Amino acid sequence: MLNAVTTFAKNLKKALLADPKRFYTVDTGAWVTGLPKSDEIQVTTGREPLWLNLGYWREVERVDENNYERVGELFKAAQAQMAHLLAKTARLGQGDVVLDCGFGYADQDILWAEEYRPARIHGLNVTPNQVRIGRERVRLTGLEKVVQLDVGSATELPFGPGGFDVVFALESAMHFKTRRDFLREAFRVLRPGGRLVMADMCQKTDREAGAGLRRRLRHRYWRGLIAFPEANVWTVQRYDTELKSVGFQNVRLESIAADVYGPVNTAFTALRMVTAASRQPGSVNPERIRAEVRKLREQDPEQYQHLSQFNCDEYVIASAEKP
Repeated sequence: MLNAVTTFAKNLKKALLADPKRFYTVDTGAWVTGLPKSDEIQVTTGREPLWLNLGYWREVERVDENNYERVGELFKAAQAQMAHLLAKTARLGQGDVVLDCGFGYADQDILWAEEYRPARIHGLNVTPNQVRIGRERVRLTGLEKVVQLDVGSATELPFGPGGFDVVFALESAMHFKTRRDFLREAFRVLRPGGRLVMADMCQKTDREAGAGLRRRLRHRYWRGLIAFPEANVWTVQRYDTELKSVGFQNVRLESIAADVYGPVNTAFTALRMVTAASRQPGSVNPERIRAEVRKLREQDPEQYQHLSQFNCDEYVIASAEKP
């Protein structure tokens, strides 16, 4: 009993003191094969997949009980597709000067630099360990003249006005303190005609108002654990209003929730179980993995992790332009 109380108290303290630097340095590593923790990540070629997004699964084979052994391969493909979706939405191309806010381990920056040929990509990240690893990967892939990564805050951008053609935030804006401040800064540093494109979690309608106190506290606790400030719990309508209030035009919020939450809910569990089986042979048998994956494929969407824990039932590609 005492151990349970102590564990709860420690987790509660983590939730209350949450910040992205802590979350991505201590609590999580890369969402790839083996689920390496941040201190286990080793870079040898720069091309090791170290993705940190939920993936865009529309054109990717989804994980099920018959292909779960390939979860690492499929998850990686979906994560790369998310980066491609942002690039295509932004009409990213040669000559563009890009700002990537919250770049993880720089997988998307390497992909964008090699496949879309922008003139320059500047990346900012509040987590020094990710910046260090990202820089090493950029060096090893020979992209130092194109990609520059630095420690910095998305809400206090160290750049003058009008210097960027594109600003990206790939599944990072929910962590910013606050997202509204980031939108103002993004608008400031974009040139006229510049594009803002984000992949982000939100709510279709207000899911907070109708929830009981216990449920609201549970959601606040889980959002705290991943450094998701309450000020960033927005509906789609709120998102639209905030973008326009900053000055953006041609605002578009495209829902891709159906191609994110369900598939990744299954993929994450398969990846965790496959990782556990590889780290401790015999601890998890194939029959159990297949049964759990089958169960999750048939799960009520309200029980998906990102809904039940964070109360987010929408996932959007948010795009807008500076007039």
